Amino acid sequence: MTPFQSTPSIWVAFRNHDVANTLIERMQPFAHGKKLHDATVDVLKFLGEVSRIHLIWLVVDRDSSSDHDLITLARKAKEQNEFFRCAVVGANTPDLWPEGTIHMDSNSLSTAILDRLRNESHALRVANSRLRHVRRLQNR
Repeated sequence: MTPFQSTPSIWVAFRNHDVANTLIERMQPFAHGKKLHDATVDVLKFLGEVSRIHLIWLVVDRDSSSDHDLITLARKAKEQNEFFRCAVVGANTPDLWPEGTIHMDSNSLSTAILDRLRNESHALRVANSRLRHVRRLQNR
């Protein structure tokens, strides 16, 4: 049986580095948080993790929500990993983000953002586990 990493990896792309660091620190009990400094610089590292880890998120704030490099990165990640998800807080252009992106109000509290990520990650973990089990049974 192959090992499966069920702890989600959450990449935070916030322009305000203090807010990003606080979110990453507060999500440690349920996820591995990382900061995406620059979509053009961290692209290989991010996409490498997207292909390795099943449950992965990209969380973006309003200031970064119109960054075309981030949107392109999110679309590539969605093509690579069916369980990749985006959470955009206060998107200026919500239609540009990949299908399945969770859009939150720009006035959302950090607690609400973390609760939503925790709950959605749990639901994805359950769905992923069921899908892996079904595929394993089909391959017998």
